[in-house]
Order: sequence, then C-alpha cells, then structure tokens
Amino acid sequence: MPTWAGPEVFPAKPESSAYGALSRKGRRSEFENLEALSAHVRSSRESVEAVWTPDTDRMVPPEAVCDLLEPLRQRFVDLAEVDYSNARRNSVVFGVLLLWALYASLANARLPTDSVEVGLAGLLLLILGLIPWYDAWRARKQGWELEEESLAAEEEEARFERWLGQERSTLTMVLLGLLVVAGVVQIWVGLEASVAAAGLDKDLYEEGRGGVRVFTAPFLHGHPLHWALNAAGLWCIARRVEALARWPHLGLVFLVAMLAGGVATAELMPGRPSVGASGGLMGLLGFLLVFETLHPRLVPHPTRRRLFAALLLTFVVGFVGYQFIDNYAHAGGLAAGILYAVVVFPRSRSTRRPRTNKIDLVSGAAAVLVLTTSALVAVVLMIAS
Repeated sequence: MPTWAGPEVFPAKPESSAYGALSRKGRRSEFENLEALSAHVRSSRESVEAVWTPDTDRMVPPEAVCDLLEPLRQRFVDLAEVDYSNARRNSVVFGVLLLWALYASLANARLPTDSVEVGLAGLLLLILGLIPWYDAWRARKQGWELEEESLAAEEEEARFERWLGQERSTLTMVLLGLLVVAGVVQIWVGLEASVAAAGLDKDLYEEGRGGVRVFTAPFLHGHPLHWALNAAGLWCIARRVEALARWPHLGLVFLVAMLAGGVATAELMPGRPSVGASGGLMGLLGFLLVFETLHPRLVPHPTRRRLFAALLLTFVVGFVGYQFIDNYAHAGGLAAGILYAVVVFPRSRSTRRPRTNKIDLVSGAAAVLVLTTSALVAVVLMIAS
C-alpha cells in the first residue's frame, strides 16, 4: 500500500460526536446526525477535507462515505458553476482585448503574427479565459456524472493531496526563495537593466564569454506575470518531485534541465536574450511524467492525467505566444528531465518511494550549492550594473 493510501494520513476522529467534518484550515464541525453533516458538506464555505461517522474508524475523505454522494455531487457542480461564470467573464474581457490588439495591428499596417500585443492578448485569453472555461465545463460535467463507482478514484486523489500537503518541501521553498530574492532585485534594478546584466546574452555566448549566464538567467524574468507563472508552477511541480523522488533529485533535475534549456536556446535561437526558470520547470514536468509512468503504484491514476494535460497546455501556450515564449528552452528542459528519469529510475511496481543513497545525497547537495551560487551571482551582477 502506498504511504498516501494509509489510514494514518488522516487524524483520529474525536469521541465527542458521532458525525463531523474537518476543514482544510483544520477547523472541526460536529453534528448529531448524517443529515446535518450532509448539509454541511453541501453548503460549507470552507473546503471539507475530512469527515467522520459511526462507521469510520478514523477521519476519512468525504468521498469515502457513499451516503455523501448527493451532497458531494451538488457541491462539485456549484463550485464548477462559479468557476464557469468567472471564466466566461474573463473570456469576454480578454476576447475584447484581443480584438482591439488585432485592430491596432492592422491599423498600423502590421501582420497580427508580428504583433507582441496580439500574442500577449491571445495568451491571456487562453490562460485566464478559455482553458479555465473548459476546465469548469468539464468539472461540472464530471460532477453531474459522479456515481458510487467513481467515488473510489476521487477518494484516492483526496488522500494523495492530503499526504502531499503533509510532506516536507524544504528544497522547494529554497528554490522559491531564490526566485523571490532575484525578483526583488530585478524590480529594484529595473527589468531591462537586470536582463542585460545577468540574462542569457546569445552574442556573448557565441563569443565564449557568456557561459556563466546559462546559470544566472533562469533566476531572472522578463515580466512580473512571467515570474508569477513560474513561481506558481514551481510550487505545484517541485514539491511533488520532492515528495515522490526525494530532495536530491529535485535539485539535480532542476539544475540539469535549466542548463539543457539554456544551451538549447543559445544554440538554436540566437540573437534574442533569454531569461526564466521555464527550462527547469519543464524538466521537472518531464521527469514526473516518466517517473510516475515507471512507478505507477506510487500515485493515483487521475494525477498522471493532469500532468499530461499540463504538458499539452504548455505546448498550446508556446504556440500562441511563440513571439515571447522560449520554446527551445522548454524543449531542452523537457528532454533533459525525461532522460534523467529514464536513466536514473528503472521501472518498479513497488508502492514504496525510492530510497536515497550517499551518492544521491552528495550529488543533490552539490546541485543545491550550484543553484544557490547561481542565484547569488545573478544578484551580484544585477546590483553591479
């Protein structure tokens, strides 16, 4: 049995009441009967992470109680309706913005494919409008189709997410901290000046004088939105890698992938400077896709589908925003992460996570040292400019 599937993932239930619920924030609500618990699951403003009944030995996900099927279905549909409404509004707003950008481009006798404004508007429409709209429509459809047979898969995913939230994410927080420090310095120095000082300058690279920037550029970003998207992606993906494969491999995969992405863009897309942690992030995503495929009993099936969806989304976003998205860095990082997982982790049917040995610890510590030094060098170069 995988660690996340064990009963100890959820706390023991209290003896003070027969029925109750635990919110994601840790707040307990106690009830006298199943009807009151069902009403709470159906309409609570807070997310219900666990419940207990006389038939359960401990707290369990609400999806584990078949009697809560109907309130769960209604709750899923209601939440999807809210998301659907918000996404529809965003789609209208950014659709109008895209039309305005197209009009401005044509009015200035420019092709829409040559307009950065058109690409940015299309990207915002896709990320903040159309994709959330589709996700909400799909969630609403799945909510209405929720049956007792599908509750088991929902329960597995709930248990996995609970376990993942309990795992230590020390290195993930360190990497996020490095991005925060570099981002603050960028704002202080100025985006253009910071990119000129520590970004991946392709001309310097071709002259053999900019090799260090392959290490520093991943900690810089071209726009606050660029930074926010990468930071959010790092939080979602890195802590998953750290929990499943342990921290040494998180550091190693991120380092190898960011270097592979930097070299790929330097060799294949000369001229335009490159910044951003996207190569490292794509490496982590590629690593997870292969790692979880080779270790299928470590994770519930639905979570692997999400990874494939994230990869597809990245390709679509790269196609729409090709004018300012470095697809070569993405491809290089993705290939490095996939290759790392194939070489380092053989296929296994075990439910236990791979153990770390001394070589892993030493190599991982060295990778973390290189990443930290790279971020600090980037900060020094920006301040010195």
